[in-house]
Amino acid sequence: MNDFIENEAGLNLDIGGIELYYELLGEHHDGPTLVFESGYGVTLENWNPIRDEVSKFARMFIYDRAGIGKSEMDDRPRHSRQSVDNLRILLKKAGIKPPYVLIGHSIGGLNVRLFASKYPEEVAGVVLLDSSHEDQNKILPPLFTKEVQEAYYNQFTIEGSLNEIEESFEQVRTSKSLGNIPLIVVTGGLQPFHTKESMAAWMRLQEELANLSTSKQHIIVEDAGHAIHFDKPEVVIGTIRDIFNIVGKNDNR
Repeated sequence: MNDFIENEAGLNLDIGGIELYYELLGEHHDGPTLVFESGYGVTLENWNPIRDEVSKFARMFIYDRAGIGKSEMDDRPRHSRQSVDNLRILLKKAGIKPPYVLIGHSIGGLNVRLFASKYPEEVAGVVLLDSSHEDQNKILPPLFTKEVQEAYYNQFTIEGSLNEIEESFEQVRTSKSLGNIPLIVVTGGLQPFHTKESMAAWMRLQEELANLSTSKQHIIVEDAGHAIHFDKPEVVIGTIRDIFNIVGKNDNR
């Protein structure tokens, strides 16, 4: 059987017992490929607000994780380590060679960090968009209102259980820093579900993420919520263009 199965604009590719769906945009561009990791339970359509503009200046790889969108699910665990393994096989089978610039939103930020920690030689840069932090479940829920706390814990049904999320946090907790890999952390400053206390704690966690690299920037988008690329797509497009230019200059390292 052919590994590739065409599916509209993208492809389903067998990575060994499971087919994952991906799309490659802006194929004619040079430079590192931008690899996108969506938030919890979200398909690659998550990137619709920025895909047209970003693919004008860079090669853009977007995909659905196992059990999401047009990708199949099997009985493998749905934690960060498995997601990273799946993604790396998918990239190799699709013929997408490093270096990569990894862009992760929310839970996708965990996968991006684990990938960069395990394979730093393959990663030219990292962008974290309001990324999850491995300590958030210890710190944030007690600071939420009861309603938000309940909704927060009840959300883990679409992709991976709460236990698998906790496993992901543990896997990332034991990973290394990003060294001097260029890192841009983007944080939304307008998140109504937070209390004043939980928002302050979230900002401290975001600062910790920004300190994972010695080559870093931290951008706070005051009028954007958790989904910054929906609320302020132009800021995210500009940020991606910035890191793409930074890693281009570092290409001779």
